[in-house]
Amino acid sequence: MRAPEDGRHTILVVAMPNSVHTARWLNMVRAPDLRFVLLPVYEETLSASLAKSRVVRTLDDVAALDADEIGVFDTSVVPHHAVESTNVALAYETWRPPFFSAGVVFAQPLHLLEAIRLLRPALVHSMEIQMAGYLCLAARQHSPAQFPPWLLSNWGSDIYLYRKLPDHRARLATIAQSIDAYLAECRRDVAIVRQMGFRGAVLPPTPASGGMAFEEAPRLQDLAPPSQRSEILVKGYHNWAGRALHILAALQLVAPVLQGRRIRIALAGPAVREMAAELTSATGLDIVCDSYLDSHADALERISEARITIGLGVSDGISTTLLEAMAMGSFPIQANTSCGCEWVKNGETGFMVSPHDIASLADAIARAASDDALVDAAAIYNRSTAEARWDATRNGRAMIGQYRGLVAGSARTNAGVVRK
Repeated sequence: MRAPEDGRHTILVVAMPNSVHTARWLNMVRAPDLRFVLLPVYEETLSASLAKSRVVRTLDDVAALDADEIGVFDTSVVPHHAVESTNVALAYETWRPPFFSAGVVFAQPLHLLEAIRLLRPALVHSMEIQMAGYLCLAARQHSPAQFPPWLLSNWGSDIYLYRKLPDHRARLATIAQSIDAYLAECRRDVAIVRQMGFRGAVLPPTPASGGMAFEEAPRLQDLAPPSQRSEILVKGYHNWAGRALHILAALQLVAPVLQGRRIRIALAGPAVREMAAELTSATGLDIVCDSYLDSHADALERISEARITIGLGVSDGISTTLLEAMAMGSFPIQANTSCGCEWVKNGETGFMVSPHDIASLADAIARAASDDALVDAAAIYNRSTAEARWDATRNGRAMIGQYRGLVAGSARTNAGVVRK
């Protein structure tokens, strides 16, 4: 790879275009010596916070990007017939999440290979595995000599859950043995990838959400102590991973303890809304199913009003809701299938419970709802932890340094220096 004349190296990011995680990450890592070009893994409107973007098709287009602009590769430059013939040659079939509509148009291996050929990135960074990672794997297998060094991030359940599924296990192992560098959300997943045969560089674990702008957030002392808050916030997903119905079952078990408190369910689907209505009728609990959160600021405001924040699922990485609760002083109760145990002290600054043990979850809710000293002490520790490990400015600087190191290592390799 020849170094660019202006000294700015291009990083090709393969990720979901409408994901808040993609947007927050890219906004966190801007640097004058790095250009970022997004290859969307499917056709969708960009996240609103990535408004400073420009469509790119050529190397000159990339060179013209301003320091605060993100390039977005135009996949339409690749002829459709060539895309199809490459897929046939590779026997490649897009992995489609079951909750995506059939009309979603996904990027294909030739789109990625053409982006590499035209834009000459120093590094490919795939964010998330089942869509972005599998796409990169197919492209790399097709043209290994053309493919730049590959950094892979996994989000949430990409490895912890999917490695247990026969249709994914072998492909995940192949990815682990193909990538050059790995960025996990938690130490748990680093160990899993090592077991699959990964021998490359491990970057310090960092949440996929990047970090929070604490300088713009309210100080903990400016918020009501959790002991003086009356609400309980519930993450309302009940789907392939979420188990909100289990939370409602636990709430029913401890309904007498919760009388007088408002329970707010965010992001509730039809089944959760129906059970919430039945629970209200049977117990008299004050339960409100909120509409979709309008913004990150809206989510933080609701969490800052909650004494307890509960999220439950059969798999997760480091839940962003958990981190937001820690930042806003809300006592977190989270499934032990997440990486929450790497952030909170179970039984002291939060509760990590099995998503299948409703009785234990009910006990945790009852204690958090009644023990004022517990939740107030936890708020101080959790805010300090969040500021130290989930600060966007600090994590952004650290990640920019990691990008520069990976790019420099790539340059040395291409100059004839063998990487260890």
